[in-house]
Amino acid sequence: MVMERHFERLFHPRSVAIVGASNQPGKWGFLLPMNIIGGGYRGKVYMVNPGERRVLGFAAYPSLADVPEPVDLAVVAIPARKVPEVVRQAAEKGVRNVLVVSSNFSEVGGEGAELERKVAEMADRAGITIVGPNTMGIYSSTANLLCIGAPVRPLPGKVGFVSQSGNLGVQMLTWGRRRGLGFSRFVGCGNSANTDVTDYLAYLGDDPHTEVILLYVEGVKDGRRFLEVASSITPRKPVIILKTGKGEQGKKAVLSHSGALAGPYELFRGAMRQAGIIEAETTEEMLDLAMAFSVLPLPSGERVAVLTLGGGWGVVATDALEREGLKLAELPTDLIQELDPHLPVFWSRKNPVDLVGNARRSSHFLALEALTRCDEVDLLVAMGVMFGANYWLEDVLSTTVRPFLRMLRRGPGALVRYQLSIARGARRSVGKSGKSSREGSGGVNLLEAWRWSDRAMTRKILGLMKSMGKPIIPVAVNESEFSTSLRFRRSGLFTAMTPERAARVAGHLVRYAHFLRESSGRERQDGKTGK
Repeated sequence: MVMERHFERLFHPRSVAIVGASNQPGKWGFLLPMNIIGGGYRGKVYMVNPGERRVLGFAAYPSLADVPEPVDLAVVAIPARKVPEVVRQAAEKGVRNVLVVSSNFSEVGGEGAELERKVAEMADRAGITIVGPNTMGIYSSTANLLCIGAPVRPLPGKVGFVSQSGNLGVQMLTWGRRRGLGFSRFVGCGNSANTDVTDYLAYLGDDPHTEVILLYVEGVKDGRRFLEVASSITPRKPVIILKTGKGEQGKKAVLSHSGALAGPYELFRGAMRQAGIIEAETTEEMLDLAMAFSVLPLPSGERVAVLTLGGGWGVVATDALEREGLKLAELPTDLIQELDPHLPVFWSRKNPVDLVGNARRSSHFLALEALTRCDEVDLLVAMGVMFGANYWLEDVLSTTVRPFLRMLRRGPGALVRYQLSIARGARRSVGKSGKSSREGSGGVNLLEAWRWSDRAMTRKILGLMKSMGKPIIPVAVNESEFSTSLRFRRSGLFTAMTPERAARVAGHLVRYAHFLRESSGRERQDGKTGK
């Protein structure tokens, strides 16, 4: 029998009590209330510490039992041996959620495991949900509740994240912020004394503020229930998992980390695929997939168009897409004829569409729009459409400033001739027609480069995806600039760091879209047969 959970009060508590609250910087009892207060939580906060009269300016109570008001969430940051007494007081007080940060439980085995069983039994009898022990904490965007023992500030969003590793979870929240990935909920479930990943998964499946679910899993207590719950959610929301403890050494590491037991992986993997769960192979891919499924529309098929600045990247992308089981779209004659007047005479005239180094943004815009509009294209991978500030400062400017400095050594005459040559080229680049010669790549039109900014390119891609309902995956020239720029971080645009990562995301999008179509077909068939 599954115990009744009170997760609404866990993620939307009216009051939080911190048992072990401290004035000493660096301690868990200091970090947790500092984050709760700094995160903007608007409920009541109670400090519990028998050795202090005030903690961080708040009145301190000797024990949880002495808190004069009802408590929805008790956060425990005291030595493990003292935790059972806090659980006893929580039971008497009617607290339904107890978050135990303390470690030294089942992850160390022996007496620690026995202590955890005792705590779990006490909590079960009282109808208390234990988050942890050995947890980093929780986050709830809609409650402004940042109950995490680490200096992290997640972006609010629509990804619900359950992690059996608090450290990995916090790192993903940090990386997500840098990429613009926002979270609705986070829970570091730790040792899961009387809960399981499945309990949180079930809650997130019904949570209206969560649209994508992310899981870091080392082991599950009841694999059958996990798969049944996941199967009920995946037709409505993507469930993305990073499963570790696959090999024998990994299983041993899992046991010493969270006390979880990892079973036969290949059997579990096959069942996950059947349930529609999306499996990430690495932490980088987990983040890519969470971001992509948060912002990209799903493709209607598996035909991919590739837009590239150079032939080599097109070949790399083609190989990667083929490994994912995707097909290059056959470009119709009318599309090739549409692009032909705007690209150099030696462009590829096939998919991948090679811009052969054409740096004019108007060409990029035209190709992006034509390929996205094409009925034979379900998904577009566009490489080299972004140029961040670092690209211009580090690469382009260095090719002009450095020669300028070298010319100074050659004397005034050489410097003057150099400047006159650049001026003539600039005048040519902003000529009346604004069109490039089809005999070459066209160079850079300085007025056009100013006009077609990265912001304009971002708006173009987002607009095309909205109007055509097709995913576009840009692979930026300078991903580090894109991912650290506040403007791009909040644009809602997913970019891949490499063509291979773009292909992996594309493959997962196509397979999940196919799963949804099959699920919908089964539901219609079951409806007809009365099942």
